[in-house]
Amino acid sequence: MKILLFILVLLCGYHSFAEDITAQRITSEIGDVTIYITGAEVHRTVSTKLKEGRNKLIFTGISTVADNKSIQFNVDSPVNLVSVSTELDFLGSQKLTDRALVFSDSISLLTAQITDLQNERAAYQAEKQLLEQNRSIKGDGENLSVEELSAMAAYFRKHMMEINKAMTRYDNEINTKTNLKYRYQNQLTELNYKETIKSNQIIVIVDSETDKTIQIDLKYMVSNCGWQANYDLLATNVTEKIILKYKAKVYNNTGNNWNDVKIALSTADPNLSASAPELNPWYLNYAALMNATNDDFKGNQYVVPDNRGYNKWYQNSNIAPQINQNLDGLSFQFGAENGTVSNAESQINFTAIQVSELSTTFTIEDKYTIPCDSKPYLVDITTHNLNASFTHKAVPKLANDAYLLANIVGWENLDLVPGPTKVYFAEAFVGQSYINTSNVSDTLRLSFGRDTKIPVTRKLVQEFSDKKVVGNNRRDTYTYTIMAKNNRDTPVRVDLYDQIPISQDSDISVTIDEISGASYNELTGQLSWLVGLNPGESKSIKIAFTLKYPKDKVIQVKKYRTISAPSF
Repeated sequence: MKILLFILVLLCGYHSFAEDITAQRITSEIGDVTIYITGAEVHRTVSTKLKEGRNKLIFTGISTVADNKSIQFNVDSPVNLVSVSTELDFLGSQKLTDRALVFSDSISLLTAQITDLQNERAAYQAEKQLLEQNRSIKGDGENLSVEELSAMAAYFRKHMMEINKAMTRYDNEINTKTNLKYRYQNQLTELNYKETIKSNQIIVIVDSETDKTIQIDLKYMVSNCGWQANYDLLATNVTEKIILKYKAKVYNNTGNNWNDVKIALSTADPNLSASAPELNPWYLNYAALMNATNDDFKGNQYVVPDNRGYNKWYQNSNIAPQINQNLDGLSFQFGAENGTVSNAESQINFTAIQVSELSTTFTIEDKYTIPCDSKPYLVDITTHNLNASFTHKAVPKLANDAYLLANIVGWENLDLVPGPTKVYFAEAFVGQSYINTSNVSDTLRLSFGRDTKIPVTRKLVQEFSDKKVVGNNRRDTYTYTIMAKNNRDTPVRVDLYDQIPISQDSDISVTIDEISGASYNELTGQLSWLVGLNPGESKSIKIAFTLKYPKDKVIQVKKYRTISAPSF
């Protein structure tokens, strides 16, 4: 009896306690978002009233990819925080955008219409089967008169024709509406709409000593979002500074639209432990340069923009990203051995990049709207004016134009993140490149492509070239004239390159007759000149060499390239 009385007291106490809890559903808006390379911290603020005693605050419309371990609940007035939890709201309807709502309603209407048409067609199909099963109106042993047979055939033909026409009409209408439904569904997919996504909610229980109004600050981490660095490099001419426009492409697939929010972009790792960091030994070795060529080691390689993607010579070619589909049609993806990850749900490719150990946060002054559709949206970060020295490089044996090269200094202190770069010169698009900030050099070397205002030609001088036989040997003399002209209105400096052939046979000898003061590399046969040209000035360079080899041998001096050509 005492035990039963004790249970009744507990139940009554529980019932009384449950009645004392004041529950309220709170709708809040996202005020600002700190976006990391992968992931983001969402910040919501809202004002609400608390009753004296226990209050249950249910924050609705929370992303389903929110990390419940990262929730931070802060208020501007003292309260006793009892618990914080999350749960999915399966009964809550998904909030659609106006455009997505139109497509969703259209799909529902088309589905109902298709079902009605299929039911009506099924009725005609059943009627057709009934006619086919009752073609005979008399027994097998009875004969039909001509009039009876004619009437039966006319009846059968008329009704079968009507049924077939009706079924064909239904088939056409069903196909038309089904195709339209598929197009609407594909458009919803493009808008990243998913019927299975339901709302999440954060439940906070607090105790308040009095009735009061509080200002709530709610923060939590979400996945399925991030940003990619993008750059514009603009050079007006060879005398002014280069403009670097630092931008970011932000995507949001969290289930919540970010409408007119303040955003900050960070290179920090949101998953860092709270433990204090410890230093590990810092070893230096030559392993990173094992695949480097001599020119790479000297730092003479240039990033070459490509309007179909990009090409770049790295000190270690194994870490060069490859072109793939991504946020803006191009992505930079490593091989599986380098840790490539792919998010099949959001259709966003990911790649490993190297950023500074000391993180940087960029606070964006303007507010932005980033819909939840997994599409990249461009955000302006800042603009820098960089010092650059321009030079020209010409190899007239291979191309009749000089190439404009820029050596950009000061970029290593700008907190840049590796990313694709669009290159412009004189308001013309040169191509797309890639800034790799892990390069230890303090100079970014970039090619702006051909400079058609600096033509360079290389011609064989026939009157000073000769082929003759002396004894058992042939002596072939080749003389070339290289002409460079500056059609710009400013002085330029051109690094000019050519070569002397190198013998790989003891029967073949090469004699240098003229190199016009060039720097000569005996190992590679390379000739190089530094030519200064004033506006409108032209300069000529002469090279000549003689080949000696047995007269019964053939040497191919001119090089050819293989291409694909039509054949008829």
